[in-house]
This record gives sequence, structure tokens and C-alpha cells, in this order.
Amino acid sequence: MVKKKKIKVLIVDDSFFMKKLLRELLSSDSSIEVVGEAKTGSEAIGETLRLKPDVITMDYNMPGMTGAEAIRTIINNDKLERPAIIMLSAYAKEGADETIECLRAGAVDFIAKPSGELSLDIEKIREDILKKIHTAKLARIRRFPGTKKRSGKVSFKNIKGSKIIVIGASTGGPPVVEDILLALPKNIPATIFVAQHMPDFFISRFAERLDKLMDLKVKVLSDNSLIAPKQVIIVNDNFKIIGDKIKRIKICKVDEECGARPSIDSTMISLSKAYGKKVIGIMLSGMGEDGFEGFKEIRRNKGFTIAQDLKTAVITSMPETVIEAGLTDSVLSPNKIAKKIIELCSE
Repeated sequence: MVKKKKIKVLIVDDSFFMKKLLRELLSSDSSIEVVGEAKTGSEAIGETLRLKPDVITMDYNMPGMTGAEAIRTIINNDKLERPAIIMLSAYAKEGADETIECLRAGAVDFIAKPSGELSLDIEKIREDILKKIHTAKLARIRRFPGTKKRSGKVSFKNIKGSKIIVIGASTGGPPVVEDILLALPKNIPATIFVAQHMPDFFISRFAERLDKLMDLKVKVLSDNSLIAPKQVIIVNDNFKIIGDKIKRIKICKVDEECGARPSIDSTMISLSKAYGKKVIGIMLSGMGEDGFEGFKEIRRNKGFTIAQDLKTAVITSMPETVIEAGLTDSVLSPNKIAKKIIELCSE
């Protein structure tokens, strides 16, 4: 019987106590081996070269260089097989800009420490940390260029009513979501819903960041919101959407056992039932099968479905599931998805 290789993890944190707590937490999983520790970005770079870890847990706010700077140096080093990096930081809880900066630099995912920089209660998020380390081991490491906004308007001809665009994403999704949205014109005749798996505290910060970057209005889902063109709605992780005939949103609590949040399936199903063939479903990078039932519903109601090209996805399982089931009308790289949306909104 072949012995399964352990996931080699390097812990990077400037707190001795955090490193100790993380080592104990990770060592409780027999499939994980903590191979080393570092307290600064510079040390992390050296230890990565020496130890060749599969996964790194990286703090953001450290002496000398930030986590993002360390990530960029590690990911750009051609001597390394690029490790999967997870931001595990109190700083990630404070600002979307810093978190997205790390994801664009090449980090796979992020986790917020529950009680600030020194989180003695880190055990609270034990399952989340372990799950993300196992997922990260499967990731394809990608670097994203700086954000680039489309300027001006597009001439939309022969429009037969505005579209409803639903984007579903999980691990590896935020930078791709951002790039697709920024490539859309400010006069797009569509309401765009984004169901991105992320912690509740981060949703409003992500929306605020996008709102600053875009000409389109970006807001978090709220009860009785008007569904109107030229706006982006970031779906809250505590609700599902029901579109009614007066084009407003009604929200209701979902069961606590619904799985990953916000639910891509419930978002797509609700909107597809309300808007039928006007719906364009988009499946981006992520782990699991959330969105599979949503794509089935969109196809059933004669909407249009797009999956991210697997070669460009950090984690392939979400788009791969719908592609293999024959539920996609198009499979496109992220830089072509916005062009396709513009084309479909002109019909």
C-alpha cells in the first residue's frame, strides 16, 4: 500500500504564540506536516527556498515587508515550485484592498484570525483552516495583473429588455470577479448579481472596494432593493433571493445547514425562476458543486450559461462539474467572459 504524502506547511507569523498555536492546530491533522516557521517576509522567502512547502500560511502585517510583498517575491521566483499561500491575518479582516492585493499577488485564499493579531482562540476556526489547507494543496497558482477599468460606453443595439447576470465563484474567484466587472461598460443593460463564497464580514468591504473602482453602482443585497440595470449586487451570505413581478428583491433567512455561503445554487435558481431566458449564469473558480443545480435551472428556463476555462481557474471543480455535465453554452477564459456578456446584452 502506497503511503499518502503529507501536506508540507510553512507557518509565517511574527508572533511566537501564534506560531505555537498554529503548529499545534495543524499537527492535529495526521495528513499535515508543519515543516518550518518564519517571523518575517524575508525569512519566509528563505525558508520557502530551503523547505519547499506545499502550503504557506502567511500573515499580512509583519516587520520589513508586508505579506503581499513576500507573496509576490515567492510566486515570482522561478527556482521554486510555487507553493499555495493562504493569508491568515487579522489585517485581512480590516480591509478588502489588502486582501485582494494578496490574492492578485498569488495567494490562493484568506482566513481572518478570530480575535485580532494574537488570537488565542484560533481553535474556533480549526475546521476552516484545515479545510482550506487541503483545498489549497489542489490549487493552480495564478498571478493577476493590476486592475484595469474599461472606459466609456458601448453602443447596445436591438435590446429586447435588460439581462440578469449571475456570477458564482469560490476559491480563486475574487480577482476574476473584479476583472470581469471592471471590463463591463457603465451603460450595460443588465443587473449583475455576484455570489462569491466569502465570510460575512468581508462582503460589505468587497462591495465598497468594487464601488470605488467601478462606474456601475455596487451594493450589498438588501430587502426590497430595486432590480434595475447598470448596478451590481453582492449577495449576502445569510439570505436567498426571490425576484417578484415588480422587480424588487425579497429576502428570507436560509437554513443554517445550507453549506457554503452565499449559496450560488439558491441565487441562480431564484433568479432563473423569476426571469427565465433573461438570465446569464457564469461559473468561476471554486471547490465543490455549488452552482450545479443553479446551472440546471438556468438551462431549463432557456437562459445562457458560461463556465471559466479550466486552464485559468485556481480551483477547477466548480466549473469542471458543470462542463462535464453538459450544462454550459460557452467555456471561456476570464478576459473573454466580459466580451461575451456585452455581446449577449446586445441581443
